[in-house]
Amino acid sequence: MNSLPIGVFDSGIGGLTVVNAIQKHLPSEDLVYVGDTARVPYGSRSPGTVIDYATQIATYLEDTGVKEILIACNTASAVALEVVAAQTSLPVSGVIVPGAEAAVELNESGPIGVIATRATITSGAYQNAIQQIQPGAELISVATPLLVPLIEEDCMDEPFTLEVLQHYVRPSRLSECDSLILGCTHYPLLADQISRVFGKPVADTPTATALALAKNLDQRDARNEPNREGSLSILLTDDADRSLGIVSRRLGVSITETKTIDLSELIAPEIRSSDLSSA
Repeated sequence: MNSLPIGVFDSGIGGLTVVNAIQKHLPSEDLVYVGDTARVPYGSRSPGTVIDYATQIATYLEDTGVKEILIACNTASAVALEVVAAQTSLPVSGVIVPGAEAAVELNESGPIGVIATRATITSGAYQNAIQQIQPGAELISVATPLLVPLIEEDCMDEPFTLEVLQHYVRPSRLSECDSLILGCTHYPLLADQISRVFGKPVADTPTATALALAKNLDQRDARNEPNREGSLSILLTDDADRSLGIVSRRLGVSITETKTIDLSELIAPEIRSSDLSSA
């Protein structure tokens, strides 16, 4: 048994779709969630910048005392997971492999589709993951940058959101795909609308990620005591009460506490030490 919390982070509040699944499948676990709302979105950042942000947050979480780190951000999982894992003594996992596995399970014989941020698409992370699981499978990728703003602005039920989805899906080859990966943790909030436009199964990445996390904990005998209600502490790097309210209300996430942390608290220790020595 291990009573330490699990550290989860994302560029904003989209990762709460994964937290929601964790609360359902691992209800006894305490969670510390860092949403980097001061620097959202990561999808338009360079790989080097995303790596810097991700390692800063992972270091912060390790210093606060967590037993495992889950990168609940597709962009950071795609470009920074290996670096983060190399720089921390804790187990580190992401959302790419669970999402790819879930899509392959749904797939029949056609291509697999993925919609995501440009950074995630460019990284080739899903292509690599799917080739490891199902060699020779074809992946059709489409960048969909307008979806996150629509979700953040609570426009999920607006008719024009369906028009935006059609704008992305219909001119592309996604209609040829047997299954679809929602390659951004915001996107499960639009799963019903996406499934309606796509017309085929959509991989449930949050659930697949939660189950993979449960497996990781079981392999290390690191679950918390059973028969208790886990807590959720949300730490944001900038005020995001409106977005947090929209997402948490939609998901029904149970939040224990919310607070804002200063970006200076995320500066990597070596940078912090350098600044102090030069002062």
